[in-house]
Amino acid sequence: MDLKLVADELYGLTPKEFTAARNAAAKQVEDKDLAKAIADLRKPTVGAWAVNRLVRDAPEGLEEALGLSTAQLTMRELGRKRKELLEALVYRTLELTGPLADDAVTQVRNTLTAAMADPESAEQVRGGHLTKSLEYSGFGFALPVAEPATDGEDALARKRKERQERKRAEAQQALDEAEQAVGEAQADQLAAQRAFDRAAERLEDAKRVTQGAEKARKAAERKLNDLS
Repeated sequence: MDLKLVADELYGLTPKEFTAARNAAAKQVEDKDLAKAIADLRKPTVGAWAVNRLVRDAPEGLEEALGLSTAQLTMRELGRKRKELLEALVYRTLELTGPLADDAVTQVRNTLTAAMADPESAEQVRGGHLTKSLEYSGFGFALPVAEPATDGEDALARKRKERQERKRAEAQQALDEAEQAVGEAQADQLAAQRAFDRAAERLEDAKRVTQGAEKARKAAERKLNDLS
């Protein structure tokens, strides 16, 4: 038995199923070192499990997003692609997992954001063995490369250009954060709408049950009156 094969199977399970399956797998192994390694596998958070599910069930769309961590694109192009792919992947994740709590959706969003910005995070996501969400603390998704100075360009002009590029990077970062906040709000709205729809269905079911009970009560009253 191979640890990676066992981990591949375990991290495809829901968090509720994980612990029992892990313990059972560890007990079946005669090799003590391997058994301990299996027993030491950490239970994933709901957000980590959701991303692991995405890796297994929607790898094509995910791979394009992970490729942004090493893509040679301008900051504007990176920002546009990141926004487009992030929202599509969060929506796809919810389709695969069903409704998630707000904090779990945030974990998914943060993990995908980190994976699109950092090659190491992208590799962790590709592995499909996440136990917790990833965070990216770097500045933006790409910093513009300064153009080489042309002949006759003085130091003051270069400093002005560098200052302008820094301001542009800061503005892009602010835009990215604002777009992420919008995305989170949209995910919350989707979850709330689904909850509302389920509540409306339960209300209709309750109305039908109440109507049936009321008919039965009236029929019983009529029968009782006839016997009086």
